[in-house]
Amino acid sequence: MSWNDGSRVPWPASDIAAEASSGAVGLDVDDDDLWSRPPRRPVARDLPPTGRGRWPVVATIVALVMGATVLIGLREKIVRNAPATALAYRALGLPVNLAGLELRGVRSRVEIDGGRKVLITEGEIVNIRRDENRTPPLTLTVRDSNGLQRYAWTAPAPKTRLQPGETIAFRARLASPPEDGAEVLVRFARLAAAK
Repeated sequence: MSWNDGSRVPWPASDIAAEASSGAVGLDVDDDDLWSRPPRRPVARDLPPTGRGRWPVVATIVALVMGATVLIGLREKIVRNAPATALAYRALGLPVNLAGLELRGVRSRVEIDGGRKVLITEGEIVNIRRDENRTPPLTLTVRDSNGLQRYAWTAPAPKTRLQPGETIAFRARLASPPEDGAEVLVRFARLAAAK
């Protein structure tokens, strides 16, 4: 104990009292009442956690991963049966190529041949499937600077079937192309017809 001035005053030995009790504090119950009652059953909040709450979460995560894997792995079949899903796959960065063919290195130029202009479009057709693939004709469209179609024609593919991973060059010519043509769009004919 200390006073306001910081000096200490020793406790007088005669003022200290101590008492000990082994009974419950604040209960007016004697020992006979405590032992005669049936034991209290544990309440759920008293029990330790069993871990059962995690299994539904783990099962849900596993189901989502498996479902996503199936949706990605079977995307070509899904798009073939529900074409509208192609936009969703494209938005996710997983475009679907139902033809199994790709056009690569496409370029166009205008040349003079016999005194008249000729539009020449060249590129490659690649079979990206693991099996032999049919090659449809090509549809070429000349568009103006506003993106409007000025002229369209169909050119046969150089080969009707491609082996797995095979690449073949194509070349299409158009005599007297439109003067206001600015670009050439190349597609496979069956895909152009489906759209």
